Amino acid sequence: MKKEYIVPIFIPHAGCSKICSFCNEFSATGLSKHPDKNGLELEFNKYLNWFSKKDSIYISFYGSTFTALNEEKMRFYLDWAQSKVTSGQASGIRFSTSPHEISWEKMDILSGYKIDLIELGVQSFFDDVLLAANRPHDVSDIYKALAILDQSKIPYGLHIMTGLKESSFHKDILSGFISCCTNAITLRVHPSVVLKGSMLEQQYRQGVYTPETLDIAVEKCAIISIYAQKMKKKIIRLGLCVYGKEKENIVAGPYHESFGSIVKSRIARFILTTVDFNRLEIPLKYKSDFIGLSRSNLKFLDSRVSFKDHPDFLLDGTKLSYDELLFRIKNIY
Repeated sequence: MKKEYIVPIFIPHAGCSKICSFCNEFSATGLSKHPDKNGLELEFNKYLNWFSKKDSIYISFYGSTFTALNEEKMRFYLDWAQSKVTSGQASGIRFSTSPHEISWEKMDILSGYKIDLIELGVQSFFDDVLLAANRPHDVSDIYKALAILDQSKIPYGLHIMTGLKESSFHKDILSGFISCCTNAITLRVHPSVVLKGSMLEQQYRQGVYTPETLDIAVEKCAIISIYAQKMKKKIIRLGLCVYGKEKENIVAGPYHESFGSIVKSRIARFILTTVDFNRLEIPLKYKSDFIGLSRSNLKFLDSRVSFKDHPDFLLDGTKLSYDELLFRIKNIY
């Protein structure tokens, strides 16, 4: 699969009718204002200089309810991004938005631009969880948005979260499974982390919200990832993405710099402990996952398991791809 390069453009809380309980984009990004034309150019060129290749570059607008921006402002950002596509400097435009801000009127505006992916902030498929999170939409809004996106033929992805107030292990796993049953092509999953200045911080300080542990968050995300890979959904992010000094704005919760690697290690452990085999040969490129972060899976590796320099897994002599091996996992939930 060809590597994609993302130029993230953050426009904190722009278009947001409500501030969600878990959200403080100013804390997460360290930004205090929305980018103007000069700021957009500076950010684009900064990332362009970092990328090892100059193709498959996508401009992605984050941190806002993008389709809730007034039309003039939305077109300002889209026109700038489209100019990069037209000049050949970018391959497409992506953005995140809320389900209740997807409509045919908005689709008409978007039709004049090279929209490559719309990421829908679903968070949960349970109304009580959405209400507690102060989300501006309910589950019916999610399904209405999905119907419009399916008919519009614009590719879309879903963003879900674990560990929100009023949620549970069952609700989070089921939200992940439902997400995998949609026509979404990508999935972003991260556990709820308490950020400075957020509603969750107040609830955490008051003792009415307890973040899930890192182990529970990893377990949930591993199970959801297995569902996603079985159903051909691309996981584009596991865990909250924060950089540099913005990490100081994390008050509590299951944040880890290597969260994605820990999840991959947990999936490998599911394979080692639930798949029936007498002999398992693992390709070298998966060795770090099976050994586990901080060598956490060593006790599950025995004489039946070895690492070989070939592209496929060998399960008792039968060649299997990684995805095919995932279908052998059983009794995880």
